[in-house]
Amino acid sequence: MNKIKVSVPGKVILAGEHGVVYGKTALVTTIGLRVKVRVREIEKRRLVIKDKCKDLSLIKKAVEFCKGEVGGFKSGWEITVESDLPIGSGLGSSAAIATAIVWGLLKDSSEEVKDRVVKKIEDWQHGKSSGVDQAVVKEGGMIRYMKGKGIEKMKAKDLPEFLLIDSGKPIESTGEMVTAVAINYTKFETIFERMGEISENWKVELIKENEGLLEEIGVVGERAKEMIKQIEEINGMAKICGAGGVKKGSGILLGYHKNINLLEKLAEKKKWKIYQTQLGVEGVKYE
Repeated sequence: MNKIKVSVPGKVILAGEHGVVYGKTALVTTIGLRVKVRVREIEKRRLVIKDKCKDLSLIKKAVEFCKGEVGGFKSGWEITVESDLPIGSGLGSSAAIATAIVWGLLKDSSEEVKDRVVKKIEDWQHGKSSGVDQAVVKEGGMIRYMKGKGIEKMKAKDLPEFLLIDSGKPIESTGEMVTAVAINYTKFETIFERMGEISENWKVELIKENEGLLEEIGVVGERAKEMIKQIEEINGMAKICGAGGVKKGSGILLGYHKNINLLEKLAEKKKWKIYQTQLGVEGVKYE
């Protein structure tokens, strides 16, 4: 029977999170942590899901949208989903899972159709997505993204070395955090403008300012703030790289230090979970 393997990277937003929802530029890059999906056609018209990433509701919804796009499947499917990405922590896991399943089940459809279905899944997951996550995990590398205006491909080879540090999975969903910010949109409009400017003229020294802006709009919790303070005390910098969270964890922090070994030693001392990974990797691909 027909077998298809799809691999999709996660992502980190270097600058522009939340501002991208309102049409401001975001700078985003893929990371070497990936979602892998194996799709196997089976004889009976049934669905077998082997979920090794513990995001079953998203997987089922992705299959449902794919099925709706083609008016139903003539055969059954066995779908196995594996992921290196922590779920719901700002690394684009939902976009990666959605893309992998759509590219697997709708292999013969056009990219336009695939993009449309992934967008439907992302909107279901997040309320209304900016589209930045699905754009970068598809394209790969590093891009500047502005909603409704396409992408600009950038050179990722000159990026410094970062450390991804886990501040804890947010209790709030991305949609909840975006809604909480939207309530005060007029109050934060100048902040979003500055976020867009940082994305357009990004350099590593702007990480600290970017984090300060995110704290001003209220998407960074106390645990993450304390971790960032400790990183700054050793002359490093860090920022959240997703929608954030305030009740408990704020997701993955993008950590930087001129001497990355010092940041690694701090993380080891504090027993923080870290991820070391390549940036600017290839986007969605069939294996």
